[in-house]
Amino acid sequence: MTTHATEPSAPRIAVAIPCYNEAAAIAFVIEQYRAALPTAEIVVFDNNSTDGTGDIARGLGVRVVDVPAQGKGHAVQAAFATLKDADVVVLTDGDGTYPAASAQALIGPILAGEADMTVGARRPVEGEKAMAPVRGLGNILIRFAFALLIGAPAGDLLSGYRAFNKRFRDSVRLRKGGFEVETELASEAIGLGYRVVEIPVPYYPRVGGGVSKLRAFRDGRRIFGTIFRQGWRLRPWRMVLLLALFFSAQAIYSESTSTYGKAGLIISFFLLFLDDVLRTKVFRRGKS
Repeated sequence: MTTHATEPSAPRIAVAIPCYNEAAAIAFVIEQYRAALPTAEIVVFDNNSTDGTGDIARGLGVRVVDVPAQGKGHAVQAAFATLKDADVVVLTDGDGTYPAASAQALIGPILAGEADMTVGARRPVEGEKAMAPVRGLGNILIRFAFALLIGAPAGDLLSGYRAFNKRFRDSVRLRKGGFEVETELASEAIGLGYRVVEIPVPYYPRVGGGVSKLRAFRDGRRIFGTIFRQGWRLRPWRMVLLLALFFSAQAIYSESTSTYGKAGLIISFFLLFLDDVLRTKVFRRGKS
């Protein structure tokens, strides 16, 4: 009696492209991902575009999901809900800034079981033309705040080029509808103990010119607010520790505080720091 080995089925790959008014670039982006991932399903999540972005995508035979709630976060939530059966979902932008040629590098660690989320760490290929200086500085400040309040993030914190396995997508809780979504993805990965791998990728200027939809100051405030709220949710004792440090420093340098009082504050701060370290280790061990 002859038995035939069953060949494993090919992994189901999907490419999610959130879009808002990307008519100048969407055809280029779709063709690039078709060439790089010929077996992947490409889905455009049209976020109320008024320039015909969705019609262009449909004309190319791509599935288009209309997302009426305005904001990239809502589009990403729709992508996770729509593509639940995919083994890997690649998230990219519709402006051509991320190269489709790097998609396989993002997918590889996930299929190998080495990562739950991969992040395309942006490396601008034309310097300031690809990323404005104010955004570069903002990224540094946001990464610092994230590391201080939540934990050192793996990868480019605000990168829109990522890939996720099914377990990660089913577990994360995304609440924000705007550009805070990348911050939520990073904090959820830390909070749930998921493995994150960084993959350097080129970062190009937008196809067809134009400006980014992200507004540095408005969206920056929202991102900082999300970091603060996620810090309270995931690392409450770290937040208490930082507040204790702030008020202790004020008291220590105050002439009205006695020597014994200053010593007590230093000891209390050390105990809070030790408690935060122990709680973080127990938390991570419980998630591993």
